[in-house]
Amino acid sequence: MRRISISAALSVLALTSVMTLGQAPQPAPNTEPAGDVVIGSGSFSPIVADLERSLKFYSDLVGNPAPATTPAWSTDSALLNFLGNPTSQVRFSSVRIPGSPLTVEIVEFKDVERTRLRPRLSDPGAVRLILIVRSLDSMLDRLKAQGVQVVTAGGAPVTLRSHDAGRAVMIQDPDGFFIELLQPNTLPDTNAPETSNVRSARFGLTVNDTEETMKVYRDLLHFQLQIDPDFSNEKSVLDLMNTPGAQVRRSTAKVPGSALQVEFLEFRGVARKLIGARIQDPGATRLQLRVRDSDATVKALVAAGGTVVTTGGNGGTILMSGLRVAIVREPNNLFLVIMTQVPRPAPGAPAP
Repeated sequence: MRRISISAALSVLALTSVMTLGQAPQPAPNTEPAGDVVIGSGSFSPIVADLERSLKFYSDLVGNPAPATTPAWSTDSALLNFLGNPTSQVRFSSVRIPGSPLTVEIVEFKDVERTRLRPRLSDPGAVRLILIVRSLDSMLDRLKAQGVQVVTAGGAPVTLRSHDAGRAVMIQDPDGFFIELLQPNTLPDTNAPETSNVRSARFGLTVNDTEETMKVYRDLLHFQLQIDPDFSNEKSVLDLMNTPGAQVRRSTAKVPGSALQVEFLEFRGVARKLIGARIQDPGATRLQLRVRDSDATVKALVAAGGTVVTTGGNGGTILMSGLRVAIVREPNNLFLVIMTQVPRPAPGAPAP
């Protein structure tokens, strides 16, 4: 299968990606066909307060080793323009999730004002990393011994009756990002090593309004969505997320050209507030999408209420190491990295 190496394209700027550990992930089972807009996914990128601390946490969590050395701070102007912070410094590193197209690309900024965020799970813009595991109890016992915060009511796994029938528990990482550990009754097909407890991963986003959100992901990006018509107050789900009294509406889709499943949650009957993060704030999140035409996609996202964060491109994409890229904040405050590989010019032809 044709594979675009994001890290190779961005190596000049030291952007980490799926190749960071020197092991390109194999296609996960049940990959969706590429769409006419989106053709694949990339990394889940939490913005953190302390890179070393978060790198250790996620490496231990998924059972993949962290890089041997901590990356240096970068002042590369093209990279910082891409990130919308041309006068800051940035450093980052990645941890690959077994059996998943997702890589956790951890980013830390300095020399720029930052506000540490602690969103509630019900707040639009809050994200969840959903890890599919073989043995929930052994993982949770280890995490509790390390002092990890458990969100789920009672501090113990719950048994889910609908959707992903199985057992699950919600925890938080050191920056407050939510991580759902899910042991389904039937484990999915995976290419994760047999020795790995983590079998796959999904991405979750809390949204302000399902119908408005679908204008972006269904109508613009052409995700094939399954939308619950009604809100639910299933006790096991509310206990899992520790949101008593709430009602939740759930929508799911796989990213075109990827095996990554995305889950959207809308809450009502509970306090919630759009998180309002800037991209440099610990608690903000990026998600990479590979598209056929980044210029057209960015323009459409802006028309749908998105905001371009990338500077130096006059409100659009910039050319960076063989990619036409931009970061767009969608209406729920998720930062979408929109990227298209630019064909190499023929010998003697001018560069694009």
